[in-house]
Amino acid sequence: MITALLMALMMINFADKAVLGLAATNIRAEFGISAEQYGTIASAFFLLFSISALVVGHLADRFSTRKVLFALSLVWSLSMLPVIGSAGFVVILASRIVLGAAEGPAFGVAQHALHKWFVDTERGVPTALLTIATSVGIILAAPGLSWMIIHHGWRSAFILMTVLGLVWSALWFLIGRDGPVGDRKDGRGQHAIREIDGVHVPLWRILVSRTWLGCALSSFAAYWSVALLISWLPPFLTDGLGYSKATTGTLTTLPWIVSSTILLIQGLVTQRLMRKGVSSRWARGVLGGAVVVASGVCTLAFVHTPDGAFKIVLIALGLGLSGAIFAGATTVCGEIAPVGQRGAVLGAFVAVYSLAGVIAPYVAGIFVGQAGSVPLSGYNTVFTITGFLVVTGGVLAMVLIHPERDVLGLVAAGTRTR
Repeated sequence: MITALLMALMMINFADKAVLGLAATNIRAEFGISAEQYGTIASAFFLLFSISALVVGHLADRFSTRKVLFALSLVWSLSMLPVIGSAGFVVILASRIVLGAAEGPAFGVAQHALHKWFVDTERGVPTALLTIATSVGIILAAPGLSWMIIHHGWRSAFILMTVLGLVWSALWFLIGRDGPVGDRKDGRGQHAIREIDGVHVPLWRILVSRTWLGCALSSFAAYWSVALLISWLPPFLTDGLGYSKATTGTLTTLPWIVSSTILLIQGLVTQRLMRKGVSSRWARGVLGGAVVVASGVCTLAFVHTPDGAFKIVLIALGLGLSGAIFAGATTVCGEIAPVGQRGAVLGAFVAVYSLAGVIAPYVAGIFVGQAGSVPLSGYNTVFTITGFLVVTGGVLAMVLIHPERDVLGLVAAGTRTR
């Protein structure tokens, strides 16, 4: 039940992110917003994303994750309201900044809350499901929100997301609970206590470990791709490739279908490998990194592929596969963190990788804007940069992530608490 509620939260979270991209053409036309200004708005969502992820990650170690998630969902739902009125560049910009500040910590805190219900060897599938929910949110939302934008105006989509957020907040307030795993006061959590849970490690030591850096840097590269998928894929399909608004709403779901499929497969394979005794380094780091490398290769390939069905397939694979790293990297970050510091470690992880969300949409806006009347050339430049970045991120994951080695070093550097 808790897993299902947290999945619903992430579905709403990513639908909120996607609604701006789906409505971008209408919003730009109504308010005369340039490509550079739209890129600024898309990046503004991530302006406080990293800072709030870091701050709230610390709070999640000190307060109930149930209360923290309730407060976050309430704030981000209400932050959508100003856009519904007489909006403009400044109003939309401010709204997205507040929305990003509230949504920034959500993924890390939700994973922290989920890990309270499952021991490490059983976290593969639940973590994958929670990550898959981000894709499912857009798979379900993109066609429906596109239909609402076409038939009822773009503001109707923002109203719907506000209502869904408030409904979730009410359900979580009534049903949400904190789990027992890692809690010494609950007998069900005793078997989950690991050696690293018996020490306190200076946070900086965890954040400079090769494993944490591998997780953060590879996820940064993957999130660069995801940020463009959220903010610039719909305009790319409409303005760059000439597809209609309705067709764009459908095609936008394809990378997310790929993402959710690979996440489920990877979660099942990883959990099976772990049960057979395969190391976390190979089951989570090397496997996840290899998928990210494949994602980057497909991204580079679609830039040079003629328009048509095969190009769409490569777009779906290129922008969809990279998200596979998030589930494995999140679980690994929890693996190398003492349970009492997991919220801060995951918060810092989200803070670093989500910086890509600040940079990527803004950079895309510059290149597309400079392309002028031939926006496709600008898009091709953006996705070429993305492909090389994603391949690099995948290689870093394969080389750096080695939790078994780094846990030994962190335990030795920690102060005994139990």
